[in-house]
Amino acid sequence: MGRLALALLLAALGLAVPASADPGTGVVRGKVTVLKKKLFGGLGPSGDASGVVVYVTGYGAPAPEQAAVLEQENERFVPRVLPIVAGQTVSFPNRDRVYHNVFSVSSIEPFDLGQYKSSDPPRAQAFATPGLVPVYCNIHPQMISYVVVLENDAFAVTGEDGAFELRGVRAGPIALNAWLPGAQRVTKQLELAPDAEATVELELAQTQTVPPHMRKDGTPYPPPPSYDGD
Repeated sequence: MGRLALALLLAALGLAVPASADPGTGVVRGKVTVLKKKLFGGLGPSGDASGVVVYVTGYGAPAPEQAAVLEQENERFVPRVLPIVAGQTVSFPNRDRVYHNVFSVSSIEPFDLGQYKSSDPPRAQAFATPGLVPVYCNIHPQMISYVVVLENDAFAVTGEDGAFELRGVRAGPIALNAWLPGAQRVTKQLELAPDAEATVELELAQTQTVPPHMRKDGTPYPPPPSYDGD
């Protein structure tokens, strides 16, 4: 039975036409402008719009089987912002010769991987719930990263020019979001038609200072060693 004939039959019975099982997909592309505080007050565009997570909410999708990777290198986390899909695992390889201790006290996914170094196998953590999970090292206070756990894989991280492109976005009503550490999330509602391409301009104000954090037991990090120059 064709869809038109089915519609006529259901209408005669006072029933609604069932929605198509596959709503189709489209493309969302555009650019993010990052605003920062100017030297003499006010806000102005930054020359570097990298590291912005642009993502779609409004529907779920299964997590990929392959683990994402958040490296520890030169006493830094790389990348600083890592978007993944809820249910995905993140591997935390240590590329340094020194010990690191990856942990989070987030209410969404608290964990503690313990101390290990580059000669040890990478340790991993699964992230089941959508949300923002700040990640730290219990030994090095300058190490901070953010695992952004999302509903689906329609996301991208901007480069320096702020451009992004999301393919395979499910058609229908969606919310396009952008977030960067130190900025409030911005959201734009869209109605994406099947096989359509939408172009969107977004703007973020990165005006917040990321406060210092505590160690995993809630105590401050010890001060760095001082040198008297002798």
